[in-house]
Amino acid sequence: MPSGLSEFAEVAVPVAVHGTFTYAIPPALRDSVRLGSRVEVPFGAKQNTGFVVALTDRAPESGKIKPILGVLDDDEPALLPEIIDLCRWAADYYIAPLGDMLRTALPANMSARGKREISLAGDEAMIAAAIEANQILDTDLALIEEVRRRPLPFAAALEASSRSTIDRLRDAGIVTVADRLTDAKGVRYDRFVILETPPDGLTAKQQQAVELLASRGGEMSVRALENAGVSAAVLGALSKKSVIRIQRRARRHTLDAFLAGLDPASVGEIRHSEEQRAAITAIRAGLGTFAPFLLEGVTGSGKTEVYIELMRDAVRRGEQALLLVPEISLTPVFASRLKERFGERIAILHSSLSASERFDQWWRARRGEVDVAIGPRSALFTPFQRLGLIVVDEEGDSAYKQDESPRYNARDLAVVRAQFRGIPIVLGSATPSLESRENAARGKYTLIRMLSRVESRPLPIADVIDLRKERAEKEDKGFVIFSNPLKERLKETFAAGEQAIILMNRRGYAPYLLCRDCGHDFRCRDCSVTLTVHRREGLLICHYCGLRKKIPEHCPLCNGVTMQPIGFGTEKVEERFLRDFPGISVAVLDRDSTRKKGELVRILDAFRRQETQALIGTQMLSKGHHFPSVTLTAVLNADSILGYPDFRSAEKTFYLLTQVAGRSGRGDLIGTVLIQSAFPTHYAIQHALRHDYEAFYESEIQFRKTFHYPPVTSMIAILFRGEHLTDVDRAAFECGRKLEEALKPIAGTRIQGPAPAPMARIKGVYRYQILLRSPHRTALRKAVEAVMIGKKWKGVEVAIDVDPINIL
Repeated sequence: MPSGLSEFAEVAVPVAVHGTFTYAIPPALRDSVRLGSRVEVPFGAKQNTGFVVALTDRAPESGKIKPILGVLDDDEPALLPEIIDLCRWAADYYIAPLGDMLRTALPANMSARGKREISLAGDEAMIAAAIEANQILDTDLALIEEVRRRPLPFAAALEASSRSTIDRLRDAGIVTVADRLTDAKGVRYDRFVILETPPDGLTAKQQQAVELLASRGGEMSVRALENAGVSAAVLGALSKKSVIRIQRRARRHTLDAFLAGLDPASVGEIRHSEEQRAAITAIRAGLGTFAPFLLEGVTGSGKTEVYIELMRDAVRRGEQALLLVPEISLTPVFASRLKERFGERIAILHSSLSASERFDQWWRARRGEVDVAIGPRSALFTPFQRLGLIVVDEEGDSAYKQDESPRYNARDLAVVRAQFRGIPIVLGSATPSLESRENAARGKYTLIRMLSRVESRPLPIADVIDLRKERAEKEDKGFVIFSNPLKERLKETFAAGEQAIILMNRRGYAPYLLCRDCGHDFRCRDCSVTLTVHRREGLLICHYCGLRKKIPEHCPLCNGVTMQPIGFGTEKVEERFLRDFPGISVAVLDRDSTRKKGELVRILDAFRRQETQALIGTQMLSKGHHFPSVTLTAVLNADSILGYPDFRSAEKTFYLLTQVAGRSGRGDLIGTVLIQSAFPTHYAIQHALRHDYEAFYESEIQFRKTFHYPPVTSMIAILFRGEHLTDVDRAAFECGRKLEEALKPIAGTRIQGPAPAPMARIKGVYRYQILLRSPHRTALRKAVEAVMIGKKWKGVEVAIDVDPINIL
């Protein structure tokens, strides 16, 4: 049904309810409500943002139809039809509410929910009359005074007074209680002056302002005009005469602040290697058609330049290109290189931008003002109308999977979007996921391998240090931080004026604090974990719920004073580094050190300019970065992931070791990798030492086949969460019984649980888990839908995770 002619709209609301809702379109809004429009709708007792996913003239057969209250998009609908179709597919596959998927496709401040507020309705005479008539009490005056200043959130009003006070004031007509939906919260706006047809009879100052506007194309910001000497009085007079029009617009943001300090990768024209040329030629042939490619290239083989050359091809064809990266920390690196190639016609989309910056970047893409967009998972939904190529870098990274509803995998959805558009997609990595490598083995993806580094540079020489043969320092209680061989090699590296990267995949000072007198280990009150020691801040912090406590001087159980931090994280590694390598400049790159805006770029830039010789960090520094002067990479504890109760632990270990090893020897000097491990013969470590992905793939896929794990089978995880253990237990076991019945007809299906999840409690919420595996993907999903959709258990939230990555 064409926009503007329909009487009803199907609206998806971002709530935990499957399906859509029919709303009436008031006559005054029928020209404005279009497919993809964001609309304000009543939902239950509140107002909410909804998304129009269909238009119709056919009224529902039953039920009261509520009207749409307003349209939130000024110009074009926010959602493209292509994005709606993609979200429909995702909602079906991931068993997620459509409204939740559509909310995810937009910047967070474009899908607001209404908040209940109290505002003043009566004037002073009405208030005086109500007091005289004893309709309100003296104790009510404090609340009246508060709402006289500004509208007050309902929760704050309840805290300041009582529900009876609010009801009394509302009944007397003194206050109103209503929902207020704030769209685009956090977006900053600027005022612009647009020149209309200038009449005669202007004053000299007014004429000067008009001439200035005309010389600038008839449009300038109010700020620019004021800086040029045009007063507010002159602008006001011109506006009254209709000579100018003043318009409010969302502020435009440049990329300069985001790229500050990063030298553009001014490499000019690249001389591609033979393998790069072969990859470009093969993928270029797929432009204009759906063609999925798996680009398996060793670290330093030049995959990025392959991406960029293909993106340039797409732009030359008048199309747009989308580059997904797994980590926000990689965005500045790629963005700098993209800006050198594509100028200002690039958009950056990620959660570290301010609300105003992200809103601006998103609308630049929606209006077609950019040719290339880059960002992590959520950038998949960039509203490009001429999309011609999608690239997913480090496609095997777990960061592409969202951990909260809707639990989609951006890599897999990127393939679906490419299929919908009929365009090629490149999945690139030195360590492809087993899912993608298996798809290549089955002929679904075209496998392209790049086995050599550019300019024939050798891969780094890797060796393992057996921690079982190393002696820990007394104060470290059995934990080895820097083994003797590693210390010697680090000293040689620094003496030669070269740089080193040191990986410790745990932030903070130590994983936990132990009372040596009674054994108390200071656990989080709300989570099944110990509190991490952050000595610099003097705090014990839970990395799951954020609980913060001062490091105690005495044990709360036995009053003992011998408090021992056990284990080590990046903070302790830095402390030990400064002791063992005095005079060597060092920086730390982890979530704590990069929390302040701009710190990520500053730390990377200082290391790139060799202002620091060593960089200690978590997995944030393990991939994508190019530091030519790094000749040594050290992994302090390769076993940190191997011990997880997760069938992917070996894959994650191999992935991390291979990626961080690839940061070494990317310049003219040969690199070295030293890996500290208590399990030096484990196949994941041995294959990483040889940089042999294919051998690892053969070993790991055999393990998956033997024990029926993905990608050989399909998996769905169902998580039950609630504040009361009995409620969670009852819901999980009731659901487990129903699932057993539903899955009986599906051959080869396995069910694990219900049982407490490995992380049995987080943020005060108990967690039970059921894991389902089956060779029949569609049948498994349909069975879960039949049992789970529409079912509710009091006090229990149920999360369905199709193709889970994290099962802890």
